[in-house]
Amino acid sequence: MANPFVIPFLPKVDAHTQIEELSERLDQLGQNRIIFAPWATGSELPEVSFTIAHNSDAILLKYDVTEPEIKATYHNFNDPVYEDSCVECFISFGNEAEYYNLEFNCAGTARMEFGADRNERTFISPKQLEAIRYMASIGNKSAAGINWTLTLYLPKALFKFHPNLQLEQTPVRINFYKCGDGLSQPHFLCWSNIIADKPNFHLPAFFKEAIFNKATS
Repeated sequence: MANPFVIPFLPKVDAHTQIEELSERLDQLGQNRIIFAPWATGSELPEVSFTIAHNSDAILLKYDVTEPEIKATYHNFNDPVYEDSCVECFISFGNEAEYYNLEFNCAGTARMEFGADRNERTFISPKQLEAIRYMASIGNKSAAGINWTLTLYLPKALFKFHPNLQLEQTPVRINFYKCGDGLSQPHFLCWSNIIADKPNFHLPAFFKEAIFNKATS
Protein backbone atom coordinates (compact mmCIF):
# COMPACT_ATOMS: atom_id res chain seq x y z
CA MET A 1 0.00 0.00 0.00
CA ALA A 2 1.32 3.42 -0.95
CA ASN A 3 2.22 5.87 1.78
CA PRO A 4 -0.45 8.52 2.41
CA PHE A 5 -0.06 11.99 0.95
CA VAL A 6 1.25 14.24 3.74
CA ILE A 7 -0.42 17.62 4.28
CA PRO A 8 2.25 19.79 5.91
CA PHE A 9 1.85 21.96 8.99
CA LEU A 10 2.47 25.64 8.26
CA PRO A 11 3.72 27.48 11.37
CA LYS A 12 3.09 31.12 12.27
CA VAL A 13 -0.20 31.24 10.40
CA ASP A 14 -3.49 31.95 12.16
CA ALA A 15 -6.87 33.60 11.61
CA HIS A 16 -5.22 37.04 11.78
CA THR A 17 -2.58 36.35 9.12
CA GLN A 18 -3.14 38.53 6.07
CA ILE A 19 -4.38 36.49 3.12
CA GLU A 20 -1.63 37.99 0.95
CA GLU A 21 0.98 36.68 3.38
CA LEU A 22 -0.68 33.26 3.43
CA SER A 23 -0.54 33.17 -0.37
CA GLU A 24 3.19 33.92 -0.29
CA ARG A 25 3.81 31.30 2.39
CA LEU A 26 2.01 28.65 0.37
CA ASP A 27 4.12 29.58 -2.66
CA GLN A 28 7.14 28.36 -0.70
CA LEU A 29 5.71 24.84 -0.53
CA GLY A 30 5.64 22.29 -3.32
CA GLN A 31 2.88 22.37 -5.91
CA ASN A 32 0.83 19.32 -6.86
CA ARG A 33 -0.36 19.14 -10.44
CA ILE A 34 -3.89 18.12 -11.42
CA ILE A 35 -3.17 16.29 -14.65
CA PHE A 36 -5.63 13.44 -15.16
CA ALA A 37 -8.35 14.10 -17.73
CA PRO A 38 -10.25 10.79 -18.02
CA TRP A 39 -13.04 12.34 -20.10
CA ALA A 40 -10.94 14.57 -22.36
CA THR A 41 -12.36 15.18 -25.83
CA GLY A 42 -9.18 16.47 -27.44
CA SER A 43 -9.78 20.14 -26.68
CA GLU A 44 -7.13 22.27 -25.03
CA LEU A 45 -6.89 21.54 -21.30
CA PRO A 46 -6.01 23.90 -18.45
CA GLU A 47 -2.75 23.70 -16.53
CA VAL A 48 -3.63 23.35 -12.87
CA SER A 49 -1.80 22.86 -9.59
CA PHE A 50 -2.63 23.18 -5.91
CA THR A 51 -0.76 23.62 -2.65
CA ILE A 52 -2.29 22.48 0.62
CA ALA A 53 -1.22 22.83 4.25
CA HIS A 54 -2.81 23.34 7.67
CA ASN A 55 -2.23 25.25 10.91
CA SER A 56 -4.24 22.91 13.19
CA ASP A 57 -7.21 25.31 13.09
CA ALA A 58 -7.76 25.57 9.34
CA ILE A 59 -7.00 24.01 5.99
CA LEU A 60 -4.82 26.30 3.86
CA LEU A 61 -5.19 25.90 0.14
CA LYS A 62 -4.01 27.63 -3.03
CA TYR A 63 -4.83 26.86 -6.66
CA ASP A 64 -2.87 28.06 -9.67
CA VAL A 65 -4.68 27.78 -13.01
CA THR A 66 -3.93 28.72 -16.61
CA GLU A 67 -6.76 28.08 -19.07
CA PRO A 68 -7.89 29.33 -22.50
CA GLU A 69 -10.96 31.15 -21.15
CA ILE A 70 -12.45 32.01 -17.78
CA LYS A 71 -15.99 32.48 -16.60
CA ALA A 72 -17.36 33.77 -13.28
CA THR A 73 -21.11 34.34 -13.52
CA TYR A 74 -22.07 33.14 -10.03
CA HIS A 75 -21.57 35.33 -6.97
CA ASN A 76 -23.82 33.88 -4.25
CA PHE A 77 -22.92 31.15 -1.78
CA ASN A 78 -23.91 27.65 -2.98
CA ASP A 79 -24.57 28.78 -6.55
CA PRO A 80 -23.63 26.18 -9.22
CA VAL A 81 -20.06 27.46 -9.49
CA TYR A 82 -19.02 24.26 -11.28
CA GLU A 83 -20.48 25.85 -14.41
CA ASP A 84 -17.86 28.60 -14.16
CA SER A 85 -14.07 28.28 -14.16
CA CYS A 86 -14.01 26.14 -11.06
CA VAL A 87 -11.63 24.33 -8.70
CA GLU A 88 -12.75 21.80 -6.14
CA CYS A 89 -11.64 19.77 -3.13
CA PHE A 90 -13.52 16.71 -1.85
CA ILE A 91 -12.53 15.40 1.59
CA SER A 92 -13.64 12.57 3.87
CA PHE A 93 -12.36 12.30 7.44
CA GLY A 94 -11.19 8.93 8.72
CA ASN A 95 -12.95 5.99 7.09
CA GLU A 96 -16.34 7.67 6.89
CA ALA A 97 -18.50 7.20 3.81
CA GLU A 98 -19.67 10.82 3.96
CA TYR A 99 -17.52 13.56 2.49
CA TYR A 100 -17.50 17.31 1.99
CA ASN A 101 -17.28 18.92 -1.44
CA LEU A 102 -15.81 22.42 -1.53
CA GLU A 103 -16.12 24.19 -4.88
CA PHE A 104 -14.96 27.69 -5.88
CA ASN A 105 -15.10 29.69 -9.09
CA CYS A 106 -12.25 31.96 -10.14
CA ALA A 107 -13.88 34.89 -8.33
CA GLY A 108 -13.85 32.95 -5.05
CA THR A 109 -17.58 32.20 -4.82
CA ALA A 110 -18.01 29.12 -2.63
CA ARG A 111 -20.30 26.09 -2.74
CA MET A 112 -20.06 23.41 -0.03
CA GLU A 113 -22.07 20.28 0.71
CA PHE A 114 -21.87 17.10 2.80
CA GLY A 115 -23.20 13.61 2.21
CA ALA A 116 -22.45 10.03 1.25
CA ASP A 117 -23.12 10.23 -2.49
CA ARG A 118 -23.78 12.60 -5.34
CA ASN A 119 -27.53 12.94 -4.80
CA GLU A 120 -28.11 12.90 -1.04
CA ARG A 121 -26.22 16.02 0.00
CA THR A 122 -26.74 18.80 2.54
CA PHE A 123 -25.59 22.35 1.91
CA ILE A 124 -23.35 24.11 4.40
CA SER A 125 -25.19 27.34 5.17
CA PRO A 126 -24.16 30.70 3.69
CA LYS A 127 -23.70 32.02 7.24
CA GLN A 128 -21.04 29.39 7.87
CA LEU A 129 -19.43 29.93 4.46
CA GLU A 130 -18.85 33.54 5.43
CA ALA A 131 -15.99 32.23 7.60
CA ILE A 132 -13.95 31.45 4.48
CA ARG A 133 -11.18 33.95 3.80
CA TYR A 134 -9.91 34.08 0.25
CA MET A 135 -7.95 36.03 -2.31
CA ALA A 136 -8.67 35.66 -6.02
CA SER A 137 -6.22 37.05 -8.56
CA ILE A 138 -6.80 37.03 -12.31
CA GLY A 139 -4.00 37.95 -14.71
CA ASN A 140 -3.98 39.17 -18.27
CA LYS A 141 -4.43 36.87 -21.24
CA SER A 142 -1.19 35.61 -22.79
CA ALA A 143 -0.20 33.05 -25.39
CA ALA A 144 -0.51 30.37 -22.67
CA GLY A 145 -4.01 31.51 -21.70
CA ILE A 146 -5.37 33.35 -18.67
CA ASN A 147 -3.69 32.67 -15.35
CA TRP A 148 -5.62 32.91 -12.11
CA THR A 149 -4.93 31.95 -8.53
CA LEU A 150 -7.15 31.39 -5.53
CA THR A 151 -5.87 31.33 -1.96
CA LEU A 152 -8.19 29.95 0.74
CA TYR A 153 -8.26 29.89 4.53
CA LEU A 154 -10.82 27.23 5.48
CA PRO A 155 -11.52 27.15 9.25
CA LYS A 156 -12.42 23.87 10.93
CA ALA A 157 -15.83 25.33 11.80
CA LEU A 158 -16.84 24.91 8.14
CA PHE A 159 -16.95 21.16 8.68
CA LYS A 160 -20.11 21.43 10.77
CA PHE A 161 -20.80 17.71 10.91
CA HIS A 162 -17.43 17.25 12.65
CA PRO A 163 -17.69 19.68 15.60
CA ASN A 164 -14.74 18.13 17.45
CA LEU A 165 -12.48 17.89 14.42
CA GLN A 166 -8.75 17.70 15.09
CA LEU A 167 -6.59 18.09 12.00
CA GLU A 168 -3.20 17.00 13.32
CA GLN A 169 -2.46 13.35 12.56
CA THR A 170 -6.00 12.84 11.26
CA PRO A 171 -6.21 10.48 8.28
CA VAL A 172 -8.40 11.63 5.42
CA ARG A 173 -9.30 10.64 1.89
CA ILE A 174 -9.16 13.47 -0.58
CA ASN A 175 -9.24 14.51 -4.21
CA PHE A 176 -8.79 17.77 -6.08
CA TYR A 177 -10.44 18.83 -9.32
CA LYS A 178 -10.69 21.47 -12.03
CA CYS A 179 -13.83 21.80 -14.11
CA GLY A 180 -15.83 24.20 -16.21
CA ASP A 181 -19.14 22.60 -17.11
CA GLY A 182 -20.52 25.76 -18.69
CA LEU A 183 -17.47 26.85 -20.67
CA SER A 184 -17.34 26.73 -24.45
CA GLN A 185 -14.93 23.81 -24.06
CA PRO A 186 -16.01 21.93 -20.92
CA HIS A 187 -13.28 20.04 -19.08
CA PHE A 188 -12.96 17.78 -16.05
CA LEU A 189 -9.55 17.20 -14.47
CA CYS A 190 -8.65 15.29 -11.32
CA TRP A 191 -5.57 14.85 -9.12
CA SER A 192 -6.26 11.21 -8.23
CA ASN A 193 -7.39 9.52 -11.43
CA ILE A 194 -10.99 8.36 -11.83
CA ILE A 195 -12.21 5.45 -13.93
CA ALA A 196 -15.81 6.04 -15.00
CA ASP A 197 -17.79 6.20 -18.21
CA LYS A 198 -18.84 9.84 -17.79
CA PRO A 199 -17.70 12.83 -15.75
CA ASN A 200 -18.37 12.23 -12.07
CA PHE A 201 -16.25 13.62 -9.23
CA HIS A 202 -18.49 12.05 -6.57
CA LEU A 203 -16.67 8.72 -6.49
CA PRO A 204 -14.94 8.33 -3.10
CA ALA A 205 -13.40 5.04 -4.19
CA PHE A 206 -10.89 7.14 -6.15
CA PHE A 207 -10.01 9.54 -3.33
CA LYS A 208 -6.38 9.36 -2.21
CA GLU A 209 -5.33 8.62 1.35
CA ALA A 210 -3.71 11.55 3.14
CA ILE A 211 -2.82 12.70 6.63
CA PHE A 212 -2.39 16.09 8.30
CA ASN A 213 1.15 16.33 9.57
CA LYS A 214 1.88 16.98 13.23
CA ALA A 215 2.58 20.53 14.33
CA THR A 216 6.24 21.31 14.83
CA SER A 217 7.33 22.26 18.33
